[in-house]
Amino acid sequence: MTGERSLLISMVQVNNQVVRLENGRVLPVRAIGSVSTEDVVLSNVWYVPGLHMNSVSVDQLTADHDLFVKMEGAVCLVTKNSDGSEVGRAHLRADYKYEVDSLIVQQN
Repeated sequence: MTGERSLLISMVQVNNQVVRLENGRVLPVRAIGSVSTEDVVLSNVWYVPGLHMNSVSVDQLTADHDLFVKMEGAVCLVTKNSDGSEVGRAHLRADYKYEVDSLIVQQN
């Protein structure tokens, strides 16, 4: 999910979907698209205006892309189940949230 419309390409408008934030706020999902930057390549990204932090779903990565996510200490690694190659990496911030350094997930 992202609140930064400029990150998305190939957007398709969405209606009647919402996201509930951890503080209880409910925000509408306005579109779904892809992100393709130097460090992040990811499809099926929700555009949620008003969202102040980009977010990646571990469940979506493991279910939709056959990836393995390992959080150990201050590092989070995302690897392919098929060959163990690394496709993503994140580091733990002071607020105990992982910040993505790189994540390259190709379409299935």
